[in-house]
Amino acid sequence: MSAIDHRHFLILCQLPTDGADPDRDFRTFVLLKAVRNIPISPRMRIEKEPLQLPALQMQPSADGGSFTVLSTRKSYRLNPLQYSYLDVLKNGSSIEGMVQFFLGQGWLVSFRELSALLEFLLQEGLLQNPNIQAYFNRAQQAMHEQGHLSGQGQQVASLNPSQLPFFRSLDPALAQHLLQSSERFQVPANIKVIQSGKTDRDLFILLKGQAGIYRVFGNQQRQMVAGLNSGALFGESGFLLNQPRTADVITLAPSEILRVRHLPEFDQLIKSDKAQSLQQRFWILQALQSSNVFKNLPGDCLDSLIFSGRLVKAPAHHRLFTEGQPANTCYIVVQGSVVISQQGRNINVMAQGACFGEISLLMSGGQRTATATTQQETILLEIQQNNFYQVLSQNLFLAKEIETLAAQRLEADRKR
Repeated sequence: MSAIDHRHFLILCQLPTDGADPDRDFRTFVLLKAVRNIPISPRMRIEKEPLQLPALQMQPSADGGSFTVLSTRKSYRLNPLQYSYLDVLKNGSSIEGMVQFFLGQGWLVSFRELSALLEFLLQEGLLQNPNIQAYFNRAQQAMHEQGHLSGQGQQVASLNPSQLPFFRSLDPALAQHLLQSSERFQVPANIKVIQSGKTDRDLFILLKGQAGIYRVFGNQQRQMVAGLNSGALFGESGFLLNQPRTADVITLAPSEILRVRHLPEFDQLIKSDKAQSLQQRFWILQALQSSNVFKNLPGDCLDSLIFSGRLVKAPAHHRLFTEGQPANTCYIVVQGSVVISQQGRNINVMAQGACFGEISLLMSGGQRTATATTQQETILLEIQQNNFYQVLSQNLFLAKEIETLAAQRLEADRKR
């Protein structure tokens, strides 16, 4: 399966001409700039760090409780949830350990309340973990960016492999090797970057701009089957599996593209089963990066999501779950689309990158609040309940975003 199978984007259209030739070849506009000596950032896992807090005296009350910092005698009041969380964290527990403690007691954690508590402790200078402070700053910045690679005026040398989904998928040494032969290009609109039927094997990453994937019918007509935005990867089937190009890819606007050359030694290092696994991982990353919820999350959060689930393929009109049933999974749409209905009435359509089923795991006591049915053949990332909680306990900002989404959807459902 290749990128052209994103059939929920099916649009029949003519390419814009504006006097330009849409079949101009990408090679005409090659501007070579090698990428060399790129440092690889270590992953920071703050959720596993024991919290460093000063000695506290806790005082419960009917509406929550208060705590006093023994060294300063300064007191603070907290709501019931935040008080109960701090009562565990003050003993040197990690964030992950605290979440698992409450899950073991049969209680779900409110990640929004937990995040608010940690931010409060940081603002008051009580939380003394420098890594947690740095992570909050980094994650907040990432959540307000318009994507990892959409900045203006970046130089090639500023690229970090950990920010590119493709390079995050590889062994760091192999990623470094490929980067040394990668090239960045400024490409005008209406340039054919990939041509259907060709057997070249380079991989491309759209750093800025827009491109379209077109299925070719004869010599004159093309059908646009997917749109590509900043951060999108294309050409992976040829690069990984040595398959002929199955579609044209043409720039729709002036774009910046990173070309990753296929090197002969790559096939020796990546066996066919590993290549297939990498291709599937790219599909998931593409879906996550098309989502308003997930696209600006830190890279380590995206990686955790990917490895927490498994890819499943469902035929058209297949019922994934039914309203009122007990729930033990949630889903992310990788390719295709899913209709959500309540009491026989369609209320939403979930397209690529959408997460659904999370309400049952977070908000509704483990009961499905709606029915989910595929509109067409659909590929999904299926995440089991235990894995879902494990991922959330290890990724605070991801947990907060998913919980916020679930609360918003549940409120919208109540108003219908």
